[in-house]
Amino acid sequence: MTHLRVGALVTKTHPVIAYRGQLDLFQCELIEAQGFFAQAGEDELVLKLEEIAAFARQLMVSEVKDEPFQWEHLLGLTPEELRERSHHPKKNYGVEHTPLSYTHGKVVSKLHHLRAKTREVELYANRAFTDEDGNCSRTDLIQALNRLSSAFYILACSVRGRLSQEKRVPIGTSNRHIHLSKDDLTTLFGKNYALTIQKELSQPGQFAAKETVTLVGPKGCLEKVRVLGPVRKHTQVEISVTDCFKLGIKPVIRDSGQHDGTPGLQIIGPLEKVDLESGVMVASRHIHLNLEGAAEWSLKDGDRVRVKVQSKRPMVFEDVLVRVNEHYRKEMHLDMDEANAALLDPQSQGLLMGV
Repeated sequence: MTHLRVGALVTKTHPVIAYRGQLDLFQCELIEAQGFFAQAGEDELVLKLEEIAAFARQLMVSEVKDEPFQWEHLLGLTPEELRERSHHPKKNYGVEHTPLSYTHGKVVSKLHHLRAKTREVELYANRAFTDEDGNCSRTDLIQALNRLSSAFYILACSVRGRLSQEKRVPIGTSNRHIHLSKDDLTTLFGKNYALTIQKELSQPGQFAAKETVTLVGPKGCLEKVRVLGPVRKHTQVEISVTDCFKLGIKPVIRDSGQHDGTPGLQIIGPLEKVDLESGVMVASRHIHLNLEGAAEWSLKDGDRVRVKVQSKRPMVFEDVLVRVNEHYRKEMHLDMDEANAALLDPQSQGLLMGV
């Protein structure tokens, strides 16, 4: 047995006790969702859920004290406005009523999960407060829960509408590598040597070769550095700042192809060595865009933008170079130091913040 109210004992299977348990569980899921949204950088949603949590606590208090539940606004909207917006998402948020999909993202999925949980709590409330003849003693609670599920739906639609307008880009990690000129390839690997494709890269026509070389600097070396193809006009080495420290050379940040003022090092291949005078760089963080994508975002080759990396450790990267070519595939490239600093994972995306 347990107390329904002071002086009123009921079995723990009583429908009102079951309703309270579901409302408790709902509040737990709200707190978990706030943690999830905070990690995703959705600070505004965290605040909105704080308001909803207070709403849910008041639902519990009103029922336990057997008092009417009175409210005028939730998320700044009246009950009538919540209903209207949930029925017309296209008009209010620019999205259609559509089936749930993983393509909408984890944030939208979490909001729909909370919506479904709210509807479950509403069902338990109906069982607890509606008798066999259909008479309901707490229509105030049930109507409030119904509007609460509408609130989660419009939050989900609002996020979908915002995401559809945001400029998002997938992110790739660029490990240390080298691009060889035809002459240096010949010196290192032999006359008429052709690189062997190990795997195609994300950008069309580019590939990681099976061949590797050793880079030697004043203080150390890096072995098995991957060669990328096809061959280029000039040899270029792209490494991280950490790699520079290991080699004992000064880190110099450059856009690809800009070798002025860059250091050199020694390249050791299976046959010979090449003493590279310049071309070793920490490559500028950059975004690849094709012509259509650049036009859609009103960007041109050579622009610099700010990008927020959405990951387990969100970061904003300044001075990101935009590279435009008709053959490019949309992707942002970070080196290993940058990727590790942001705790990059396969689901991480970049959000364009401005030029």
